[in-house]
Amino acid sequence: MDRKQFGKLVMALRKEQFDESGDRFTQARLAEAIQAQDAQTPLSEIVIGKIERGERTILDDQTLLNLADGLKLTTGERRAFFLLATGLDHPQIYPDKQVSSEILAPTLEMLADIRLPALLLDRYLDVVAVNGLLLQLYQVSQIDLSSRLGKPGGDNLLDFIFSKGFAGVRAHMSPPVWHRFAVGNVIYFRRMTLPYRMTDYFTGLFAHLRQNRDFRWFWEQVYYEEKLYFHGGELFQMGSSLMGRFRFLTAPLVTFTPYGNLEILTHVPRDEATAVAFHEMALHTPAKAHQISSWPDKVWC
Repeated sequence: MDRKQFGKLVMALRKEQFDESGDRFTQARLAEAIQAQDAQTPLSEIVIGKIERGERTILDDQTLLNLADGLKLTTGERRAFFLLATGLDHPQIYPDKQVSSEILAPTLEMLADIRLPALLLDRYLDVVAVNGLLLQLYQVSQIDLSSRLGKPGGDNLLDFIFSKGFAGVRAHMSPPVWHRFAVGNVIYFRRMTLPYRMTDYFTGLFAHLRQNRDFRWFWEQVYYEEKLYFHGGELFQMGSSLMGRFRFLTAPLVTFTPYGNLEILTHVPRDEATAVAFHEMALHTPAKAHQISSWPDKVWC
């Protein structure tokens, strides 16, 4: 990521911050917030403007740390932010010359071969594909995925989690379980999307997600809670005590590509009853992957 692109990213991250009146951070307001944390910082409104325009080519460690603090980046976001500040991004780090279809095809084959419920996510946490076992799990849990397809944000994991269609699953979670699940997924979303926050697609997606009050609350809340949560997989529960509960965690398998990471989230059973239920599903479900959104090109409609 060159300095102009990095500057656009800093600008996008700044505009995600809101003051007490609900107004987006200006360059002056960001400088004020940073100076309140570090009185010795060189970051003034003028310097921040130069960074956002790509005119400040040398960014020292303290400048980057001050920016990360002022922008309230989570741990995962900070790691991605510092990496991007080196000037490198996916095309340089993973210089694979394969076209996207040559990368996606074997990934879909792997998804189909996994004999546990699993889904494939892209860099925006849009659901690219699901396997037959996930569709079966959703059907048993009375989740209608098909009705969401083709709608703005409809195939995004976060939009799904905070939707009315997920309310039935949420109702069977205790408040602490739901809170932990929501925080964990927002942390995941923030980390995955950090390099793309300046894109038109993310701008449209984020504006859509922010219409949901719960999403807005958790988006801000994770900054204060992330150290309390396990990173890399989320504990989850679906179903009711009457119909039977599925207890599992989601374990990511990552495919690095020049177009951003692809991640297969596999639902790993956490108890014997869930393991038996998943095995029974596998016996009667063909090994197949169902692609439900485009990759890697993304256009917000």
